Amino acid sequence: INLLRMKKKIQYLNWKRNFITKKVKYLIYIKFLSFIVFFLRKRKKIINDNKIKKVLVIRNDFIGDMIVTTPFLRYLSNAGYEVYVSSRKNSLDILDGNPNIAGCFLYHDKKLIDLIKSLKIIRTHKFDLAIDARFHRRLDLKHLFYCCLIKTEILLSYNKSSIRSFNVSLPYYRANAHVTNQLKYYLDNLNIKYHLFDYDIYINPSKNKYVTEFINRYIGSSKLIVINPYGSSEYRCLSDSQLQGICNLFKSYYHDYKTVLIGEGDNFEKLLLPNTIKFNSKTIMDVIPLIKRAELVLSVDTSIVHIASAFSTKCISIYMEPLAQDAKNLKSIYSRQFSDYKYLKQDLFLDGKYIKKNNPNLDFQINKDLWAPNDVNGKQIVFITNSIKSIETKKLIESIKEYI
Repeated sequence: INLLRMKKKIQYLNWKRNFITKKVKYLIYIKFLSFIVFFLRKRKKIINDNKIKKVLVIRNDFIGDMIVTTPFLRYLSNAGYEVYVSSRKNSLDILDGNPNIAGCFLYHDKKLIDLIKSLKIIRTHKFDLAIDARFHRRLDLKHLFYCCLIKTEILLSYNKSSIRSFNVSLPYYRANAHVTNQLKYYLDNLNIKYHLFDYDIYINPSKNKYVTEFINRYIGSSKLIVINPYGSSEYRCLSDSQLQGICNLFKSYYHDYKTVLIGEGDNFEKLLLPNTIKFNSKTIMDVIPLIKRAELVLSVDTSIVHIASAFSTKCISIYMEPLAQDAKNLKSIYSRQFSDYKYLKQDLFLDGKYIKKNNPNLDFQINKDLWAPNDVNGKQIVFITNSIKSIETKKLIESIKEYI
């Protein structure tokens, strides 16, 4: 017993030593970054913002992020601005047919050479105003440098008071607000009035034709249920047994409906469930007309939820929030403490001037609130778990039953 205690004590001491070493290394890293960003261009204070005409919205992330940004783009355009957008390819696809956009710039950062090419292209243009519209507070160096090197008189973001290149930094530290509130905050600063914040998605005629042919062939006069079992990460995906249970539930409740599964990748290719139909799609654009024409959508936390919101399609979405830490698991505690330390240093690196003066609440944004469905027909089920697959199928089914 004494040997076992000794072994655990040595193990805990080792974890603590690693924790302290990581903190020191990360502090040195942040100090080095502070030295580097000091040499980035310092933009002048704004003298006259009445000459703003050409605006760049820097989105540079994923499909769901772009969907929730579409009302922001609409209000900028309606206010008379010439609106351009920078983002990744899949996100820019969402803007296909959008009349509020004057042009798009592809952001590609998989390799350094790709990032340099993206910068080279966008620096051939000059903007009156560039808005960093990314939502999370975590540091993304590639994105940060990209923003700082854009040719613009005004560079606007939130929580960037310590970065010289941003000459407008708005403080935003609300942990439980919906993502659209951050965009409204920008509109308030620009003195742009807004009302409804419904999403804009325009359907490509060729994609609509493809879905019409699919429905005529496989659905006929039946009503349509669409299930999306896969998220961007493995821990956000349904298991095959959970999916089977959900399909059985819908079959028992909706006799005149047909169930269609959507997804991509190896797991989707191998998926075989009786009494279901698989919808083969090459891009998210193929799925959009299907979501619009569905009577009901069930999805894990991913862009499908926001597509359903755009069309006010009835949607049951499965979200999760992480479990509380196990007080007996010291390794987990040290890991969480280091994560908290790292993000505190990032906040101070980006917005230290404001934080030290005003002492805002630095709690991180709550995912279920931040990315909740933005429509009365969107119903959200939240589980306290670290993985969707760990939810008991019976418990999951009972929760879904409440909404059907």
